[in-house]
Amino acid sequence: MKQKVSFLLLLAFSAFAIVSCDDSETEPGKYENGAIILNEGAFGSSNASVSWVSYTSDSVLNNVFERVNGRPLGDVLQSALKAKGKIYLVVNNSGKVEVVNSTDFVQTGVIEKLNNPRYAAETDGKLYVSQWNGWGQKGSVLVYSVSSLTKVDSIPVGTGAEGIVAVAGKVWVANSGGYGQDSTVSVINPSTNKVEATIQVGYCPKEMVTDANGKIWVLCSGTTIYDENWNVVGSKPSSLLVINPNTKSVEKIIPLFNDQHPSHIDVSPSKQIVYFGGGFGFNGIYSIPINATAAPQGPSIQGYFYGFNVNPNNGDIYCLEAPSFTGAGKLKVFASDFTGPKKTVDVGIGPNGVLFN
Repeated sequence: MKQKVSFLLLLAFSAFAIVSCDDSETEPGKYENGAIILNEGAFGSSNASVSWVSYTSDSVLNNVFERVNGRPLGDVLQSALKAKGKIYLVVNNSGKVEVVNSTDFVQTGVIEKLNNPRYAAETDGKLYVSQWNGWGQKGSVLVYSVSSLTKVDSIPVGTGAEGIVAVAGKVWVANSGGYGQDSTVSVINPSTNKVEATIQVGYCPKEMVTDANGKIWVLCSGTTIYDENWNVVGSKPSSLLVINPNTKSVEKIIPLFNDQHPSHIDVSPSKQIVYFGGGFGFNGIYSIPINATAAPQGPSIQGYFYGFNVNPNNGDIYCLEAPSFTGAGKLKVFASDFTGPKKTVDVGIGPNGVLFN
């Protein structure tokens, strides 16, 4: 009899422990004070995920969205935006944006029926989402009400609408070329949701950041050219450009590489140093002062990183390795003086970016 009572008590305790663990997943503030790692997953496998990594220890929680909401996130997590207590997860191949609380990751809404969404920006209570659309089509920016997530507008832009930022009262869209080539940045007036200017830049602009002077730095990745049999027959060079948002003109061009194609850009907490690098097959993370007129001679951090971002709180550089798209990727954290890594942890499949929560 005592054995039976003990067994029942053990079952009850186990059930309580399981419930407590589940409840803790939605504890307010649980996912603050840490880095949110965006794991792309393998294309077509619907195994995109989010990892949370503590700032102060090596603690890692993988599959955060699924843990909290009881279902997979979707197919290819392209990017994410944190704005006003929410995180907007742009899930490319699933054609949607999942909206969660930044504190507990509970899903609060979803935007669906998108066509190759890429990045998002928020301004004036509106969410602007860039998307490539289909093969042979121009890109567009879809506009949604932040409060209701209802669609407000659709704005045609260049081919392969990619990185998007809200700066100086405008929305700036890098037209990367998508499946082809483009070399423009579209400038949208959020009061009218119309393109009021198109700026010629370098080949295949990908991402943008703002420096300490309010200038916009554009990373133009360049591209590899293939023939009909997918043999490499040439390359378009990569470059950095600086746009004055007041005049909408290019003030500085810094050539980078003839045949290397960095994909990502970020900026130091002081906004005095710009970092670029990362992407498939690109070696190194480079740094450049904003007053420089020539490219750096070599990388500040060596390594093949699929993505990276800079912690705006302390300048640590979070570098992401994707050795395959079938197993775990790695996060390596380097100090702002490029020493390290001071932390290395396993995350999800195909990590490509970081939010700092």
